[in-house]
Amino acid sequence: MTTCRKTLAGLAAVAAAATMAGCSSGSPTHPGTSSSASTTTTSSGSVNAAQAAVLSAWESAEQTLYGYLQKPWQQDRANLVAGETSADLWPKLSDYFTNPALQSEDEFLVGVKMGQLNGPTTYNLGHPAVSSLTATTAIVADCIYDTGTTTAAGQPGPATLDGGGAGGYSGTWNLQLADSSWKITVFKTTSVSKC
Repeated sequence: MTTCRKTLAGLAAVAAAATMAGCSSGSPTHPGTSSSASTTTTSSGSVNAAQAAVLSAWESAEQTLYGYLQKPWQQDRANLVAGETSADLWPKLSDYFTNPALQSEDEFLVGVKMGQLNGPTTYNLGHPAVSSLTATTAIVADCIYDTGTTTAAGQPGPATLDGGGAGGYSGTWNLQLADSSWKITVFKTTSVSKC
């Protein structure tokens, strides 16, 4: 589930060729995920406030992504074919994601829209928790459940584009503080049957 969403390989060809031929299955993770495992040494009130800010940014990022996924594909696909960029179509992604995560989510959305897929009808962001926190980096761990992408006929979309039916993905999301905003930089997830 969501293999191409979680990798950078393969989907660039989808955007360039406007076909699904470039999507490949592979490791369902971002390469190079790393972060410091240390925890801030400030007072617990500061840590709780920082954790709340991290979780708020993470939830906003995921809600924004799902909002774009749930928009009908027809107009986005037409706009992509006409030459509009993902930054034009999905401008709020850059508020919550930065590269390489931003590029991965852009390519995932392009793949879904060009593949003429409907986004998940429902999703559950689970119970995210901050597992690591420094002054400028954080890691959120969670398991997200959604109903998966579907074709116009209501069949599951390709597994590489979050199809394959309902299910979840468990993992970690690395965030970085820049200009007073927490943004997802990389994430690593694994498909699971349920959260």
